[in-house]
Amino acid sequence: MGCKRISIVILGMVGLTSHVLAVNASSQASLGRRQLASCMTKQMNASRTISYNDAAKVCKLQQKSQNDNLAVNNAQPPARSR
Repeated sequence: MGCKRISIVILGMVGLTSHVLAVNASSQASLGRRQLASCMTKQMNASRTISYNDAAKVCKLQQKSQNDNLAVNNAQPPARSR
């Protein structure tokens, strides 16, 4: 009986962990969409001649460059201090 309880606890922990990871991934996706929408609103308010599609392209390029910069910064080892 003790082994059964341990396996039930482990299965519960696995289920809870997968749920938390799924929620985190969906919240990151919605954050990206909100940032994109905010950027597009700013672009279209700044220039009344820019189209929705052009604003989307500009903002996607900005997000991609920001993500690339973060990846480069995270990939570099920290500077050594003496």
